[in-house]
Amino acid sequence: MPKFGELLRRLRGNRSQREVAADLQMPVTTLSTLENQESIPRGPVLKKFAGYYGVSLAYFYTGSGSEVRSTGAASAWLQTVRKGVDVPHAKETIATYASADFSEDFKNKIADKIAQKLSEKKSANKTSHGHKT
Repeated sequence: MPKFGELLRRLRGNRSQREVAADLQMPVTTLSTLENQESIPRGPVLKKFAGYYGVSLAYFYTGSGSEVRSTGAASAWLQTVRKGVDVPHAKETIATYASADFSEDFKNKIADKIAQKLSEKKSANKTSHGHKT
């Protein structure tokens, strides 16, 4: 799993450390030190990088060693939703796992499209059920 510094270097891409450090108003030596760091800084420094690169804070935790694992409760909840049973708050929640490389805006567009499709499906079901009487 990549460490914080490696994730930071990936975001920088082909830009020079000098260019990025100037944009972030920090010394090049600070950026260099952070790119060699294994641990994740906290607070304003981390928020500054997330804002500058347009990624969520979660992006930096992908290399933290904690893996996403399904729990029994999560699996049961998903099975309930798949069966179409009305689950409290399920209408406002979309369970996803996406690479941290996707922007929050892109994830929100996907969630909106899914919600739209579900709404269309419910409308179609109501219409078809109405004709069976």
